[in-house]
Amino acid sequence: MESRLRRGVRPHTTRGPQRARPLRRQPPRPEHPWQPSADAPAAAASPRLLRLTRHGIPALIVLAGIVAMCFGTSTSLVGGGGLIGAGLASWLVAWLYRLGVSGDDARAGEERARAQFERTGRWPEA
Repeated sequence: MESRLRRGVRPHTTRGPQRARPLRRQPPRPEHPWQPSADAPAAAASPRLLRLTRHGIPALIVLAGIVAMCFGTSTSLVGGGGLIGAGLASWLVAWLYRLGVSGDDARAGEERARAQFERTGRWPEA
């Protein structure tokens, strides 16, 4: 088998004794110091105020709609239905926002994993 290189050119010998040494790699650094690393513990639970905002306010609006419907007039039925719809809509908007943010977190984690793969040649453990 004939080599495609010119005669006398052997690129693997140009490194000399360093050929047997492994390449030195810098230890992986986090992209941004404010971003948690993969081994950092996740937040245990949402604060009470956040849970109240997410679930309590929409529940209170729906409850107000049910109370308004209990009066029995046609105006209170329509108003109560509107309040129930508003409470459900506010809960749905909060849920959709949380769903979108979790997608952003997953995307950012994937980008960090790709950056680590480019630096080290190994995919990080999940």
